[in-house]
Amino acid sequence: MAVKYRVGIIGTGRMGGLIEDELAPGEMSASRPYGHVPAYMAIDETEVVAIANRSSDRMHRFGERFGITNTFLDYREMIDTQHLDIVSVTTPSFARAEPLIYAAEHGVRAIYSEKGLCASLAEADRIREALKANGVAFNWGAMRRHDVGYRALAEAIAAGDIGEPQIALMYTYTDLIKHHPHTLDTVSMLLGDPAPDWVAGRLIDADDSFDPEPRRPVPFFDPSHNKFLPSPGYEIADPYVGAFQVGYRNGVVGHFIPHSGFFDVEVRGEKGRAYALDNGKVIGLRRSGAPEAESGMYGTETSDRTFFKFGESPTINIIRDLIHSMETGKSTRGNIDVTMNSVEVQFALAHSHLDGGTRVEIPVADRSLYIPGG
Repeated sequence: MAVKYRVGIIGTGRMGGLIEDELAPGEMSASRPYGHVPAYMAIDETEVVAIANRSSDRMHRFGERFGITNTFLDYREMIDTQHLDIVSVTTPSFARAEPLIYAAEHGVRAIYSEKGLCASLAEADRIREALKANGVAFNWGAMRRHDVGYRALAEAIAAGDIGEPQIALMYTYTDLIKHHPHTLDTVSMLLGDPAPDWVAGRLIDADDSFDPEPRRPVPFFDPSHNKFLPSPGYEIADPYVGAFQVGYRNGVVGHFIPHSGFFDVEVRGEKGRAYALDNGKVIGLRRSGAPEAESGMYGTETSDRTFFKFGESPTINIIRDLIHSMETGKSTRGNIDVTMNSVEVQFALAHSHLDGGTRVEIPVADRSLYIPGG
């Protein structure tokens, strides 16, 4: 098949493609190719024709690794001269807003962004406006939305197989901006993407006795500039997250429970439960028997169903979803409105923490809080 779509990459690091070199043979086999460039190389319709990065040494090493010689130190020059259909933005989130907006406003038809989206809700608003004004297809790197196993589970929940969802439980321990988009987007997808109404919770402070696995010096908040600042010697200020809750417009409350070393999610409904354990290695559904008349408790009869992963990797599915949107005009699975649900929650959680854990309504009133995540 002839190549139809020209691709440019902004950011030549780990998620751009080098993550493939970190994985042992057979590791995460159902999710490979995982990085952007290897996934584009696996799709006949796409060709990576140019890369851009602020560091020339790293960019040229990346180019040598993937056989790409057309390189740019200025992403704007790449976009202006290379007639790109798709752009991937894999920079750190604090350096992501301007490339996303520039690409959307200068002829790019589809954008694949890593997560988090950006460093403030003000930036997020500008990104959404640029994408919508220019009709640009968009997905971000919340992988499980595009994983066939998680999607099958979401479809079963939507079909009523566990009855009306009543509560969602998410277990993991990670940072707010770079990695909690995985948890927020997963829970949202499994619940059918209801809009979030409120958030309440806390972040991890310096010397917090809760922190079971210290990763790096904790960023601190500068109230005079309404921003989180990195510890000396660090570029990123991405706080780790304690327990928090999200109230959704459909009445379900999501409970996000910090638990180091786990990525487990469960949705409980009036007739059963749906779950994905061990980062999706076990995905299934248990339907309970009808409630007994006298006690109101569920009967002892149950039925179980397991969902298996098959097909292409989530990264390839993200790109194919962008292509489908360009060719049909239909919205992507992870479009900017869906993405903004998670972004609002991230910044609402930070505000809740700063306000002593009080409930913060969504949309967040203060759009200026700045968190320079990875």
